[in-house]
Amino acid sequence: MKFLKITSRFLSYLLLITFITINLLQITNSAEIKNKITVQVEDFFNNLNTLEANFIQVSPSGKISNGKIFLDLPGKLRLDYNQPNNLLITCKGFWIVIQNRKLKSTNNIPLSQTPFSILLGNKINFDNKDLIVDLQKTLGIITLKIKLAKNTQAGELLLEFSDKPFILKKWIIRDIVGDETTVLIQNTRYNQKLPFTIFFPDVFPEPNI
Repeated sequence: MKFLKITSRFLSYLLLITFITINLLQITNSAEIKNKITVQVEDFFNNLNTLEANFIQVSPSGKISNGKIFLDLPGKLRLDYNQPNNLLITCKGFWIVIQNRKLKSTNNIPLSQTPFSILLGNKINFDNKDLIVDLQKTLGIITLKIKLAKNTQAGELLLEFSDKPFILKKWIIRDIVGDETTVLIQNTRYNQKLPFTIFFPDVFPEPNI
């Protein structure tokens, strides 16, 4: 009887140790995977200077637009929409310039008040205390969520990468009220020399008085 009690206690200890060991291995494996993904994401941004791609945009209302996007980091952006959309969005560092070519109208928004400030800022890294960063991997899709720690008005930026190969597939801009604009990019070319002039807004004629 005593032998049975000792054996039962021994088996209980053995099961407990096995359970703890398996969980520690899972935690270690999960940490190693996350560290590997973190290095991949940081390397991506450390090596990203320019980007040129076609894009498909889905607005919060479900409206679909497409066009061409150009990035030259830090600070420069051009979103050139195809017809029938008449929009051109440009940035050279401090202002987002939104133009309606049909109406020949221009609106300026401070870059710091938009999620573009995250994408167009200096290199993204996980030690940057000005950023709130969350990294997840699900079914081969790596999602990076980024917020500005000191400016909640700028909203949130979500970047999605495929795992194999590791490339940027889309980003989602989520504003302060939760509305989302999704931008899928295709036919991407990285680190090609881009002319500085493409980041200037269109020059519209002065209105007649």
